[in-house]
Amino acid sequence: MTSWTPTLASDRPRYIAIADAIAADLAAGRLKSGERLPPQRDLAWKLGVTVGTITRAYQEAGKRGLLSGEVGRGSFLRDPSASLTGVKNIFRGTETAMVDLQMAAPPRVHLQAEFESALDEIGRDPGFEDLLDYPPAGGFRQHQEMGSRWLARAGLEVPPDRVVVSAGAQACLVSCLSALTSPGDGLLIEPLTYPTMRPIARQLGLALRPLEADEEGIIPESVEALAKNGKGRLVYLVPTLHNPTTVTLSRPRREAIAEIADRYGLTIVEDDVFRYLADRPPVTLCSLAPERTYYIQSVSKTMAAGLRVGFMALPPGSGVDIVRQQMIIGGRPVSLALEVARRWIESDIAERILGAIRAELLARRKLALEVLAGHSVQCAPGAMYVWLTLPARWRASEFAAAAQTSGLKLTPGTAFAMNHASPDKVRVCLGPAPSQDSLRAGLERLRKVLEASPAEEFQTMA
Repeated sequence: MTSWTPTLASDRPRYIAIADAIAADLAAGRLKSGERLPPQRDLAWKLGVTVGTITRAYQEAGKRGLLSGEVGRGSFLRDPSASLTGVKNIFRGTETAMVDLQMAAPPRVHLQAEFESALDEIGRDPGFEDLLDYPPAGGFRQHQEMGSRWLARAGLEVPPDRVVVSAGAQACLVSCLSALTSPGDGLLIEPLTYPTMRPIARQLGLALRPLEADEEGIIPESVEALAKNGKGRLVYLVPTLHNPTTVTLSRPRREAIAEIADRYGLTIVEDDVFRYLADRPPVTLCSLAPERTYYIQSVSKTMAAGLRVGFMALPPGSGVDIVRQQMIIGGRPVSLALEVARRWIESDIAERILGAIRAELLARRKLALEVLAGHSVQCAPGAMYVWLTLPARWRASEFAAAAQTSGLKLTPGTAFAMNHASPDKVRVCLGPAPSQDSLRAGLERLRKVLEASPAEEFQTMA
């Protein structure tokens, strides 16, 4: 049985907010299909509501296909998209393949020749057996040098001894926060951001302090207000092609945030994994405040998601605790993946791969804007996802559940909320579909769900 405690929106009836939270946490991976939810009486006590409210909430989740009840055993979570071979299409009554619009991953480009060449070179390298040993917690020297070179693309001159090499950007983030914080510390954070920040903060005992944002991104004055009131000494930002809104923070706002951080002694964690997909993004926060910024990059969004190689540029004089935490969390990357990435970065292959991914994403963006014309979408050039505003008749969690029954996996806006907001938006990722044709088919199916009504959808699902 899971010990789940939901975060509830304040602007909805409690039973609806609980059902919304079940849908959002399933989509974000905080809940897993097959887990048993807490008994109704236990959850009612925890949330301070009546048992009748929990009963209605579980019934509502059941209508959406998120729960199944077993007499004498309890309520078990289920994923409406659990069948990977096909699901019933609610519009045609036929079986159709599931289309992944959920994973923020780059589109695949043809890399067989490049991959085979890299593996052949590795196999002929006299030192290849070293790759079968445990690497140092911060990475081998040649991989730190690779990281320094990759970071230089962002305009950063970081010596190799200040580069930590990790098994992806998330490992960088967890080791960084583990080293820099203590339980009870406040973390200043965007009101909408990377969904995994919630479980990370919960694991580390951090209090999330959502900042204010508008259509141009984080409002610097909100950073100052929280810093002045002692709400936190660490700020986490995704300033370029922000996840999920696709907004890129302007240079004036970056300069203002850097100045505020300097004035109040804030530490900045800059998660810039989407930067190389953007067209001429502004200077990094790390360039503006190098002495107080931990800068995170990776190759997962710009070459191949499965390489799982991340880099973190450390401020001068830091590093020992970060490397120790990297070892504790198991964040050391696989040396074979590092060697493939190194050979690509130290030649022109990485640039060619990045160019192909950017071109494909631009083509997919154009396709998405065409298919979803007439609906409110945000998708800056280079972004690998669309931030889609739903018609007023749809709630995000209901829409995500209805989309799943039509063979579409996407993420409701509630999964990204770090406060109690319930944005009636969904994130639609453009990269995972194997081709533009399959993406078009998925988006056309998505449009049909958009233009239907919730009552029609759930009646069809019943």
